[in-house]
Amino acid sequence: MEQDRLDNFMTLIVSASRSITKLKSRYMAHYGLGSTHTICIRKLFFSNDGLTRTQLADQCELDKAQISRIINELSEKGFVTEGKGGSNYKKKVVLTDMGKKTAREINDTVLTINSFVSEKISHEDINVFYSVFGEICENLKVAEDKFK
Repeated sequence: MEQDRLDNFMTLIVSASRSITKLKSRYMAHYGLGSTHTICIRKLFFSNDGLTRTQLADQCELDKAQISRIINELSEKGFVTEGKGGSNYKKKVVLTDMGKKTAREINDTVLTINSFVSEKISHEDINVFYSVFGEICENLKVAEDKFK
């Protein structure tokens, strides 16, 4: 029973992740970007004063090297800019005007897809799902340290 539940959980996570990656890749190709750029652009869109690379890495659950590659690519394409001086990981990264326009378009698409996939699920069930899933994720992080 426990094994079936664990296998089911892992299969569902992989399936959801693949679908999300395909959707992001299809949509982001329009901007010459990949799926990994999506979350960084959205995090920056919802931050008031920008975020450092370290903050982005933490909020996006990505390693610093991957964040650096993403920020460099976004900067080269004109979507973001960084503050002056200091370490790259302490400079604030902010969206340019083009980045803000793109982020609004991406956000609209994300909200449309989100509405579509959850339209037949009650708000109460959605809230319970995210609450429980969040707790499972936190417990898995604790398990990473406990079961070394």
